[in-house]
Amino acid sequence: MDRHKRVKLTRLTNALATPSQLQESQTRGLTLSLVSSLHYLGGSLTQIGGAILNIPAPAIAASAIIFHRFHLLAGFLESSIRDTVAACLYIASKTCEIPVRPSAILAAVDMASEDPLAVGGKRIPKRKYSHANTETLDHWELRILTTLAFDMHVVTPYTLCFEYLVAMNIDNERQKIIAQRAWNYINDTMTTKICILHQPNVIAATAIWLAAREADVELLDGEKWWEAFDVDTEDMGHVVLLLREGRNIAIRERDRVVSGREPTLTIEDVKERVLEEASLSSW
Repeated sequence: MDRHKRVKLTRLTNALATPSQLQESQTRGLTLSLVSSLHYLGGSLTQIGGAILNIPAPAIAASAIIFHRFHLLAGFLESSIRDTVAACLYIASKTCEIPVRPSAILAAVDMASEDPLAVGGKRIPKRKYSHANTETLDHWELRILTTLAFDMHVVTPYTLCFEYLVAMNIDNERQKIIAQRAWNYINDTMTTKICILHQPNVIAATAIWLAAREADVELLDGEKWWEAFDVDTEDMGHVVLLLREGRNIAIRERDRVVSGREPTLTIEDVKERVLEEASLSSW
């Protein structure tokens, strides 16, 4: 492989969580279950806020990846999920060259925070924001940038997903069916740490495999087509397992909201959740 091909391949990868980062993230006073829930809540809030802003899915995914990267390093006890979600959307809108006003981002996150799990589907009117509000957004933008060493390079799986389907020369009807279902699976990975644990080619291939299975469509007569995209079955299996865990987390968090509990979106909410878990474990 020549130098140019290596460079091109490198740019199709993301910076992933290292074993030491994952181990350190498990020693900050929060249970693994709570950390997973907080990653899910932030990813879900990002997707709903991005949808309200009507920005493209790849930009929303970039926001989610930046969110998960930041909280892997910074934890959840020193920053509000609402603040960091807004800042990640702000950063992604710039890196993806999508013009969005800071006040619009703040309004979208406020709207999404009213129903971060889309339980009721309600929306609230636009609000006006003071200079202090936008200063907070600027503060967290800088904090995230410095924590991540200003490395905002993000590759999302969406384009790869379509490229793989085209490469397999699937007829248009089946391609459309699989593409839509795969798109939904990719969306699901952005609400979990999957997007900082696996490269986008693995996520794209797994989404296609799951979509094809769900639609009862056999690809390339049962051949191991994913190997052509440098993906192995072990990584795909891990993504499937994490997606299943993510759906269990989603059910758990929705049940909390439906039962009348507030979603865990602020530092105070996180601390209350820690006390709640401690009291339950003492029984």
